[in-house]
Amino acid sequence: MARSATAVRGYEILPGAVSAEAVERALRHVHLDLVRNGAPAETIGTWIWSAHWFPHLKWNDEIVSLLDDLPSRLREGELCDPQIVVQPPDDCVDVELHPHVDREPDWADGRPYLRIVGIALSPNRRANGGLVVWPLDGGEPEAVELEPGDAIVMDPQLPHASGLNRAGALRYAAYFRFLAPD
Repeated sequence: MARSATAVRGYEILPGAVSAEAVERALRHVHLDLVRNGAPAETIGTWIWSAHWFPHLKWNDEIVSLLDDLPSRLREGELCDPQIVVQPPDDCVDVELHPHVDREPDWADGRPYLRIVGIALSPNRRANGGLVVWPLDGGEPEAVELEPGDAIVMDPQLPHASGLNRAGALRYAAYFRFLAPD
């Protein structure tokens, strides 16, 4: 039997996995929060460094329902805190990217992640800081190109990093991590 792309390379792209309506609903929810509540510089500063934007919205239906269109096998396990990512333009020139591997939260009591699922809410490209992965099969680092609604399923051991956003627009994505059940 052939091994899946996730097993071999550490990731698999699911084009158009999430409906355009669900993506639009999530973006509208985030943007309305900005209109209603604003975002002072000190708040945005903490969000940038933690890579978790709008933490108060992460469990809202408009965000969590992005998972509804995915196959049930990708939603198995215990859902951890969703992560909303907004990447503004970077003002640096050439910085070497350093990959990381996500670590399970302390409260998981040693239970490993089963998978990480990322959903593009805007185009994710090399030019706007889209995801870069270091494939598990030893290949060179690769920029992952995603359209809004595309999903990426990642092995929890896949080294990855956000690239540098050299474009003039924000890049949006949502990430969901699933732990092995008790």
